[in-house]
Amino acid sequence: MSFDELDRTTRYIYDAKARASAVLNEKEPKLTALEKAMWVKLKRGERPCR
Repeated sequence: MSFDELDRTTRYIYDAKARASAVLNEKEPKLTALEKAMWVKLKRGERPCR
């Protein structure tokens, strides 16, 4: 998928989801609010946003 055709908000969401997935096994990672929300949902086994 090319980021050229996506708006800035969508890119933030994809980046946050990727970062949350990358640090899934850490206990207390330093994350932004959006990244932390996605990290918590992934930890709980819930369906992530988007």
